[in-house]
Amino acid sequence: MALPSSRTLPVVPGRPLIGNLPDLMTPRLRPFLTRHYRTYGPVFQVSALGQRFTALAGPEANLFTMKEGHQVLRSEEAWRPNDLEMGVRQSLISVDGEVHRHYRRVEGPSYARSAFVAGLPRALSVAAEDLAPFRAGDTLPVAEWSKNVITEQLARLVVNGTARPYMADMLRFVQTALMVTVTRQQPRAMLALPGYRRSKAAISRMVDGLIDAHRRTPPAEAGREPDLVDSVLAATQERPDLWSPADQRMAVMGAFIAGMDTAANSLAFILYRMHRHPEYLPALRAEADTLFREGPPDAEALGRSPLLHRFVMETLRLHPIAPALTRTLTQDVTFAGHDLRAGTTVIIGTTVSHGLERFYPDPERFDPDRFTRERAEHRQPGAYAPFGVGAHTCAGSGMAEGLMMLNAAALLRTLDLSLDPAYRLREVARPTPSPDRRLALRVEGVRHDAVSLLA
Repeated sequence: MALPSSRTLPVVPGRPLIGNLPDLMTPRLRPFLTRHYRTYGPVFQVSALGQRFTALAGPEANLFTMKEGHQVLRSEEAWRPNDLEMGVRQSLISVDGEVHRHYRRVEGPSYARSAFVAGLPRALSVAAEDLAPFRAGDTLPVAEWSKNVITEQLARLVVNGTARPYMADMLRFVQTALMVTVTRQQPRAMLALPGYRRSKAAISRMVDGLIDAHRRTPPAEAGREPDLVDSVLAATQERPDLWSPADQRMAVMGAFIAGMDTAANSLAFILYRMHRHPEYLPALRAEADTLFREGPPDAEALGRSPLLHRFVMETLRLHPIAPALTRTLTQDVTFAGHDLRAGTTVIIGTTVSHGLERFYPDPERFDPDRFTRERAEHRQPGAYAPFGVGAHTCAGSGMAEGLMMLNAAALLRTLDLSLDPAYRLREVARPTPSPDRRLALRVEGVRHDAVSLLA
């Protein structure tokens, strides 16, 4: 029997010509999908510039993606334009099935929590370097500082490189490419601008230099543990069909991209929330002081910071960096009583459940105690998905969470900061949600010298 037309789905009203486009930009996407989930249920249609998309939302969408996504969802269409701009046919984020599993086996271990554990001393060194210049009366620019520290940490931990000389080019290249090819916030003409092309060429040369250096000096000769570049070069010998020079470059570039617009933006929101809710600061500082009291902490000691961990989790609930996923259906499916056709573009609102009263009473209130063992509101099926769901769940979630906690603790230990009470958060999309550049913290004093983080 033929499937009914998708026109039978509820349709969210939109503006003439542009439809729902403004609400599909990432800072507004989660509340937009949550609002219409309450009105229409777990499936409805939205529009942008004359195109229709089907939204799957709420815990129903998360459970569907976890159980059936690997069989019926495809990532290729959403990410193909970015792959083409990067000069590759496919990448970890754009493929599914066995090829995706291969890329994940090669690249995933370099972003795992075990890699963070092994690299924690190097990550802490970067934090100390970036905190050392601050003195009483200075201003800490939250988004910029977060991007600098986490991007450099990932460069050192994942590829034994550095991002510092290339940050301006990295920002221009990565953010422009993603805002043109993935989120469609900017026109394709941006890719032809001379400044963008110069930055793209500079980053390509930098990454090629890293790969060449690793090829000339293997880990045993360099006296280091194998890293992402070594893993990619080894995989090239096994599957040369999947690892052209452009594919190698794309994978290694991921070490820089991974932090710039994901973990870094999350850290910025964490720092905002800490100082937006100063009633938590005494207890958070006490945890940080305990953590560093006997010298640099290890990962096990970092895990004994329960309030800080809950604080990070609650921030990720209210400020998820990836509020939704875009996928294409590969088969006809039935979801929430509606028949959907193969080839349909779906927006999966993975974080809609973060704002539902049935899981989180008074959901817009910031409350880290939601994550205590007694309450554990996030443990309900489909209730919490800050790192995505399904086969493409973030491979670096363990690394990201570790770096966020480590940097927040180092900052609490080192500086006494305050937020202007008049400041009101404004989120921007570059391309993922981030606090805008006006967010700054005033240094009231230096609690401990940054060098003491390493002593």
